Amino acid sequence: MMKSLTSLLAVALLATTLPASAQSGGTRYITDQLHVPLRSGKGNQFRILNSGLPSGTKLTLLEDAPEEGWARVRTPGGEEGWVRRQYLVSDPVASIKLERAQANLDRFEKMEGNLGGEVRRLEAENQQLETALDKQEARSAQLAKELKELKKLSADAVALNQRHQKLLNQHELLKQEQAMAEAEIQRLSGSESHKWYMYGAMSVGLGAILAMIAPHLRPRRRRSEWAN
Repeated sequence: MMKSLTSLLAVALLATTLPASAQSGGTRYITDQLHVPLRSGKGNQFRILNSGLPSGTKLTLLEDAPEEGWARVRTPGGEEGWVRRQYLVSDPVASIKLERAQANLDRFEKMEGNLGGEVRRLEAENQQLETALDKQEARSAQLAKELKELKKLSADAVALNQRHQKLLNQHELLKQEQAMAEAEIQRLSGSESHKWYMYGAMSVGLGAILAMIAPHLRPRRRRSEWAN
């Protein structure tokens, strides 16, 4: 900072050594003097209109008389008069430059402070976003794990359902086989009863036939035996 101020002072001092332009118009400044009188004419014998234009006063150049060493100017308050050209410079004096430099420096420092606060705010927001991102990543990992478990449970449920359907089909087949076996048993039971019934009927019929033919099967006596 001191180096910059020193450079500004050097530039201002060099500016005071440059000759003023011979053309009218533009802006001029009171050089580094305590007070500069504003006179009504081009000469020290003329009436003083303002006895103390301070150093750094901004003046409007109305007329320049370099041969005579005077210049007619207008003050910020509207007064018009003549001042010695040796007190006029085209650029602001060192004190004004210093004030401007200080003002710029203050503005830059304020901007730097604002930027520093903005940077800190952005860093805090970035930290919050990183924390939120970490939480979201952890949540995403947890959801992925839960989804994997659900897929596994779903696969197990599908397999269990398929096994259940298979067992139901096997049960139906067994029921059908059981019904068929019971029907066969009933058929066989009915056939056996019918067989024994037939056997009984045949026995009765055979006994009746034998009873009918039995008398005819007895041997006859001989007549000689009857005669005796």
